[in-house]
Amino acid sequence: MLVVIAVPGRGETLDEIDELFALPLDEFTPARNALARRLKQDGDAAAADQVRGLGKPTVAAWAVNQLARRDPEAVRSLLNVAARLRSAQERSLQGERVADELRAAQAEEREAIRVLTRGAEQVLRDAERPASGTTLERVASLLRAAAVGEPGRTALREGRLSGDVEVSGFDAFAGLEVPAKRGKRSTRAGDDLSERRRQKREAEQRRKRLEKRVRELSAGAEKAERDADRARKDADDAESLAAERRREADKAAAELAELE
Repeated sequence: MLVVIAVPGRGETLDEIDELFALPLDEFTPARNALARRLKQDGDAAAADQVRGLGKPTVAAWAVNQLARRDPEAVRSLLNVAARLRSAQERSLQGERVADELRAAQAEEREAIRVLTRGAEQVLRDAERPASGTTLERVASLLRAAAVGEPGRTALREGRLSGDVEVSGFDAFAGLEVPAKRGKRSTRAGDDLSERRRQKREAEQRRKRLEKRVRELSAGAEKAERDADRARKDADDAESLAAERRREADKAAAELAELE
């Protein structure tokens, strides 16, 4: 669920809504209900209804919302690269040769999501919440989906996500025009139009398959990177523990030698 809310003429209400999404997760619901009651008492029933309808963020959404406040520059970087990636995808479907640009944008997007996912892991640990692999995968998926188009981009930038973002298969394809070839006769023009429609359908189906494949591979790569990071940390911890035990053993051996 995306949060898209507007309260004309009530800037202070928007500020209070923003504060709701900055709160510790367990405080969201009571604070939301209190704000809705106050707005209703003040005679602003429309704003009260909007606030009451705000869903409590999922753990993944809450972590992303805190990232938008802690590291807005990293979120902007993701939004920028996602826009470049979408542009390259659209131009590719129009027949432009942008393979190198696509690969570069995809690599940049993966890195931006990796950085933000690691940031989300720290957010969760700071809040003493489990940063499980499943939760971090949801964070990565949410970041990728929200960055695709509106209203997800705005909700991501402002830190007002409540849950998963559904990406329409036609989102990146909207407004796309396949270049037409001029026919000499009306029958040829009709055939060309039918052919362009067929090509457009096929391109749309291919784009959907590729988008799904990219999401799956990116999620797998990000999980492997997180597993590798954890393995390196575990190895460092084990090495530190072994060194400490060796120092203790050497100290005990020295004390024994003194007794002898």
